[in-house]
Amino acid sequence: MQRLLEKEASSTPLSVTARRLQEDLGIGRIQGKTLYLSDRNRLEMRELLLARGYSATPLPIKDMSRSDRLAMATPNEKAGGGALKTGRVSMKSLPDKTLNLAGRTLSLPDGCHVDSDWRSVANSIRHDSIMLVENYEVFDQLHQLAFDLPDYCKNPLVIYRGDKTESRLNNVKAFIDASGLPVLAFVDIDPKGLHIALGFPRLIGVVAPAYVDLKATMDSPASARPDLYRLQLPGVGDYLRSMADNSPISDLWELLQQHRTGVVQERWLVAGFKLVLWNASPRS
Repeated sequence: MQRLLEKEASSTPLSVTARRLQEDLGIGRIQGKTLYLSDRNRLEMRELLLARGYSATPLPIKDMSRSDRLAMATPNEKAGGGALKTGRVSMKSLPDKTLNLAGRTLSLPDGCHVDSDWRSVANSIRHDSIMLVENYEVFDQLHQLAFDLPDYCKNPLVIYRGDKTESRLNNVKAFIDASGLPVLAFVDIDPKGLHIALGFPRLIGVVAPAYVDLKATMDSPASARPDLYRLQLPGVGDYLRSMADNSPISDLWELLQQHRTGVVQERWLVAGFKLVLWNASPRS
């Protein structure tokens, strides 16, 4: 991302890294063998780098001392010397609720979260469930969303699914396993998102807009993403087709197949829809 921002690139060849920008972060538009970037996409990349403690442009870190690396805005003074944030998970509460861990009650400001050693809190969670959020922007801006969840999971502990530098996936999986709590998956509504959801134990459903709102989003050329469906289906389609009819994601999978499109969860930050739990037939 730093090199793309340095060049103010409007496009880049569709490498593995470029494809991950689009598929994992929803940044850019894929056409043929090229990833196209708008001014907004470049702004999103800049904000994402700065939010995670990185410089927005490349730095000659190999020639810097550790203190210089820190002063020049790179979060790892060892520059790749080992796994980052071992054992740590990023977590918060739903909007207007408190974070209840280890006998403490915390009211976090909007846009804030706690970075915790999961082993110190896994057995002292005072929430009724865990909500796993796929994308960092949605996790960070959760306070902009409205939720209408069932009483049995109305107060989940919200955690970021993670990336290579924050809330790493192995830590998240270990934390979820140790917690023993039911899991709500808040993921992109596309084949890959549903595949991610099915990979977690004790899954009780997927968080998304109600049927009418989600269907309208999939019907609209302005918000539907048929490219996600087309590109992701070959890798996970067989797995999704093999799931049980009573799976918590079966209704969403049926809707995806009918529309042959997907929707990224960042869409809900601007749509204003209430988000519900899909686990049976939330078609209202």
